[in-house]
Amino acid sequence: MDKTTDRRKIRTKRLLRKALLELMDEKGLDKVTVRDLTERAEVNRGTFYLHYKDIYDLMDQIKKEIFDGLAAEMSKIVVSDIAKYADKQVPYPPAVHLLQYFRKQYDFFRVILGPNGDIAFPYQIRMFMAKQMHNQVLVHIPNDDSALVPRDYLVAFITSAQLGLLTHWIQSGMSLPEEKVAIMIARIMYKGPIMAAFPEGLWSEAAPSAPFSYPR
Repeated sequence: MDKTTDRRKIRTKRLLRKALLELMDEKGLDKVTVRDLTERAEVNRGTFYLHYKDIYDLMDQIKKEIFDGLAAEMSKIVVSDIAKYADKQVPYPPAVHLLQYFRKQYDFFRVILGPNGDIAFPYQIRMFMAKQMHNQVLVHIPNDDSALVPRDYLVAFITSAQLGLLTHWIQSGMSLPEEKVAIMIARIMYKGPIMAAFPEGLWSEAAPSAPFSYPR
């Protein structure tokens, strides 16, 4: 394949991806047709079928590229190093780079996690996050009754919380800089969701004086 053909192929795929996200944002993936897509992208239907079997094949290929990019960035993160940066209130550089990747792919994440997005994607990304965590974190946690928090519950909490924070950041237009978000994630992960909100030493002043009790 010569360079001209290769550039044309890349441009075509970029146009189709942009058109798919626009249409998906407007009416949801299930209602997007190949005709809608090719008309929006100004691409011939035959050209579309040279690259993809159908709309879902296009989305699957986009998601594969996204997950490949996420895996490349997450492979640079050493979980044990994050705590050191969290204590110093300094952003962990590989985490910042990961968040910069999210910003680079903002259009995709905004749509896929939005009201007309892919309902399966949050589950898929949580499973992806759990897999990435396994070798560095989960492998050291007992998978039996000796664990204070069962491994599957810990995974559910961490992945859901992190995805929730990222989704809020994305849906709020990524108004906060990556460095600040990286510090927040590290603090929540190592201090806990309540303690993370308070400067060091101020929790006792802010906490209610009466112990919490469940209503009867």
